[in-house]
Amino acid sequence: MSEYELSSLVYELFRDMDSQIQFWMQATFAVVVAVFFAGERLPRGIRRVVAALYLVASVLAALRWILILRRTLSYRAQMVTTEYQDIPTDWWLVLPVTALIALMFLGGVIASMYFLGRPSAGRAQPQAVAGRS
Repeated sequence: MSEYELSSLVYELFRDMDSQIQFWMQATFAVVVAVFFAGERLPRGIRRVVAALYLVASVLAALRWILILRRTLSYRAQMVTTEYQDIPTDWWLVLPVTALIALMFLGGVIASMYFLGRPSAGRAQPQAVAGRS
């Protein structure tokens, strides 16, 4: 491949990585909002199905993100071995950004699964204040 083609592939993969994160965030917020508004009206079985589907979608998004990352690193290595000019990267940012993405992902999945599994998922019901009728 030419230098231009490899550079274009790497930038396309960067966009794909961002798209995977955006997809996962949309799915996470959709699940949380749906459970919040549906509350206890969702039968336990449906909540379990939603939780399972969300978990599968999250694992799929994580695996695709890792695959895209590996492919990106492979193309960049190919650029170096063919003595093409590598794409400028602030490498000091790569580890913190990757760690924050992993933390956001794991925290979001754990929090969403907890929220889906709560027996009283959804809005809290108003309670009577003591001493008032």
